[in-house]
Amino acid sequence: MLVIAALIIVPLITALLLLVFRSNRARVVLVIAAVALLVALAFVLTARYLFFSSGFAVAQSGFLSYVMLGIDLVCCLYILYRGIRATNYLAIFLAGLQGVLALVYEFGFSHNAAVSIDVYVDELSLIMTLIIAVTGGGICIYALGYMQSYQEHLEHEGSGLAVSGEPSRVAEALRLVRDRRHIFFALMFVFLAAMFALVFSNRLSWLLTAWEVTTVCSFALIGYARTEEATKNSFRAVVVNLSGGLAFTLALIMLAGGGTQLFELDKLIEAGVGGTLVLPLMLLAFAGMTKAAQMPFQGWLLGAMVAPTPVSALLHSSTMVKAGVFLLIKLAPSFGWNIPGLFVLIMGALSFLGCTALAISQSNAKRVLAYSTVANLGLIVCCAGVGTPEATWAAIFLLIFHAGAKALLFCCVGTAEHHLGSRNIERMDNIFVRMPWLASCMALGMMAMFIAPFGMLVSKWAALVSLIETGHMELLFVLAFGSALTFVIWAKWLGKVLAVGREDERISTRVSRLEMVSLAGMAFLLIALTLGIPYVSELFVMPYLWETGLVLQLPIWAQASEVLGYDNLMIMSIVFMVMLALLVVQILRRRPPSNDTVYLAGVGASSEERSYYNAFSELRDATQRNWYLEQFFGEGALLRPVTILLSAVMALFFILGIVAELMPL
Repeated sequence: MLVIAALIIVPLITALLLLVFRSNRARVVLVIAAVALLVALAFVLTARYLFFSSGFAVAQSGFLSYVMLGIDLVCCLYILYRGIRATNYLAIFLAGLQGVLALVYEFGFSHNAAVSIDVYVDELSLIMTLIIAVTGGGICIYALGYMQSYQEHLEHEGSGLAVSGEPSRVAEALRLVRDRRHIFFALMFVFLAAMFALVFSNRLSWLLTAWEVTTVCSFALIGYARTEEATKNSFRAVVVNLSGGLAFTLALIMLAGGGTQLFELDKLIEAGVGGTLVLPLMLLAFAGMTKAAQMPFQGWLLGAMVAPTPVSALLHSSTMVKAGVFLLIKLAPSFGWNIPGLFVLIMGALSFLGCTALAISQSNAKRVLAYSTVANLGLIVCCAGVGTPEATWAAIFLLIFHAGAKALLFCCVGTAEHHLGSRNIERMDNIFVRMPWLASCMALGMMAMFIAPFGMLVSKWAALVSLIETGHMELLFVLAFGSALTFVIWAKWLGKVLAVGREDERISTRVSRLEMVSLAGMAFLLIALTLGIPYVSELFVMPYLWETGLVLQLPIWAQASEVLGYDNLMIMSIVFMVMLALLVVQILRRRPPSNDTVYLAGVGASSEERSYYNAFSELRDATQRNWYLEQFFGEGALLRPVTILLSAVMALFFILGIVAELMPL
């Protein structure tokens, strides 16, 4: 219990210290020390669980429930305050209603309720703990170097405004130049603390409080730049996530009232298997899908791209969106061939297909990553909706590898943007020559998303197998086609990154040391995960499926079998090891550069300049440009119809859920 408490308290203390000690040197020391301590605590907890205990649960005093309620109300009051200042009436209404419902739930239902387990540890919470500590901590270290460059850019922009001498522009310049990095890093660590609290909470009211803290932190981080666009997108994010929070709270009130009297997550899962909790499960699924930015709620995550790159990486990889899929994976035993299960399964599958198609048409690197994030989360949601151990195995592995790959890719794109001056993929010509080290890390992250034997492709294979075994043949084609589109997305971008053109200046030495160290750590983590696939399955995933978490022993899970056996996973690990060995040998050979003339499908003029004479004897430079198929997959062609379709599907299922709740069979 002390380790769990430390994982939550250490980030909070770090956040307070960062607000007090604002110098850059002190910030670097505090962030690195805190991340190192969090990673150590995560591994200590994992070692204790795996080698010295079969899991443990703790019941706490009721005093902490009042503390959690107070935190929830403070979050609501903060959004109310910001909503009033920005005259955003929808945010004001939702925050006020959330605060009222939180009070109703606490004093009308859960006050003095008998709760046997407040805090728990199982294999899934350990996986999330390691993701939050290692990936989230790595992003915080990366942010040290990135935010230094970000602040210098703001000061340069502010000095340009101040030159005009106009009072309004001078005031704007002063607002831009002000160094607020202490607030930025404090929010990052509060975010990590909330995520740790979320994955350990078994009491549903505590889980809701941690859920709301992540909403408020994301709201503040997205609006960090304080521009009009940043403010607009931060309120879009908070409105969507408050809607999910209201659904969560309504579900808790329904579970606490009537004859169910459910206040704990483990008991909710056990009761949900019987198929009697239709509407509460659908409300919780709705909350999970808003947090995971599933269509039609993906707009808030795309809008979050206005925030500094570490925020995007944190939201997309180790926190926020992972909170949504974490809840849905926990509830997976309650899903299957029932209304909530089909609701989750279909919404996830259509989000996967729709956002994968939309990603093809994007040339903005961050929007490609954002759409692919929503798509991959949709596949995780779909697997959770299947409700079988095999599909859950695939969902957990998708969660793990997506966290590692997307954290690396977002940070790489952020660094590339700083040095290339653009997020446009087409501006990445010759990046492998100009920034070879960064391009190598970026290529590794892309290959991890769609090439075997990396875990993402292995997990998709398992997802397809689980759909076949459960008879969801109609969705098999949806996922197969979506996976083919995924190949198009990553293959064309990977080709752009690895293509070598004319000799150019190497600028990798300009990347800050902290950014390079963080990226190297993320790349190493991705390689280690791929090599350790069989051990992750045997030590974490399969025990979770066999035991069904902490206290449940449900028949549906007792029959859990490995989708891909240990031997098959070990073969894939060995194949990857051989690939790495061959790559190292190729690098160490150090062959002299080739001076062969490059054939450019015309009359070559200069191999060094990549120029040639075309059929009209005109001198042209050879260029590489991708095909984006905007007429078929562009936002103008697809976004509106897909959003309408998914909104209609969601409305239909909620009507069915209400009917099932009012007229149970």
